Amino acid sequence: MSAPSVLVLGATGRTGGALVDQLVDAHREGEVTLIAAVRRPEAAAAFTERGIETRHVDLDSAERHGLAPIVAALRDVRRVFLASGYDVRMLSQAKAAIDAARLAGVDHLVHLGVHAEPDTTVVHYGWHQLVEAHLARSGLGHTNLHPTAFMQNLLMPVMSDPESAVLTHYIGDAPTSWVDADDIAAVAATILRSPEEHDGRSYGLGTEVATIKGVAAILTELTGRTWRHAAREPGEFLAAVTAAGADPVYMDCVRNVFERIRDGSLPEAAATFDTVERITKRPATSLRTFLDRHREHFTA
Repeated sequence: MSAPSVLVLGATGRTGGALVDQLVDAHREGEVTLIAAVRRPEAAAAFTERGIETRHVDLDSAERHGLAPIVAALRDVRRVFLASGYDVRMLSQAKAAIDAARLAGVDHLVHLGVHAEPDTTVVHYGWHQLVEAHLARSGLGHTNLHPTAFMQNLLMPVMSDPESAVLTHYIGDAPTSWVDADDIAAVAATILRSPEEHDGRSYGLGTEVATIKGVAAILTELTGRTWRHAAREPGEFLAAVTAAGADPVYMDCVRNVFERIRDGSLPEAAATFDTVERITKRPATSLRTFLDRHREHFTA
């Protein structure tokens, strides 16, 4: 019997790229056949050099050309990982991916969503829930992953300035739950290697609660430099990321999340779960371990 093929939609992104890294050994050992989906031809070379097949998948093309090209790209694929972009188009893109997967005969799809209450009023959280509702009625085997805040966000220029040793934040002194994207990828890899026991399940992914002040204290200990934290208005974040080209509709939702965390009306932002330990059978990455791993970034 041939190894089940796993296609990663979002392979060039943060979590999708980490998932490729998590699955590449299983690919080389013949446990799975790993396939990376790419939108740009030039992105294929990095995967080809590692012995990973690539397939061109443009989910936006469905509006103009229907599902046939995407269904063709999913030929013989048994399992799919779907990470949405940070854009309102995620709704149409995810629907096209799910519908094409069903038509192509995919067995199981792992969707990367977000942790939110079922009756959330945060707009882009609701988008993820609409995607998951469509996935549930598609008939596909499926698992949903619901992360809280990514530890990798601390590496973004709008949050950390190594030159001045300042962490900029937009949530006041409110605590937030953090998770390493590599841990999310490890959970996804475990599920994709053996999806049956995870069918129909949704898993929260948040491993440690900390304020930005607490993060600054850890960085001070690790780097020997005094790290400060500077509170800014969420509107400043929105202006910065949209000026850099981010989708203003999606990022306005993020601004709202910051405001609600700050005023205490989004308590689920501090939720934690034991998902990483239960599924991967190893400890989750702590903030201290993550920051130490990226120490060079925080050292001017």
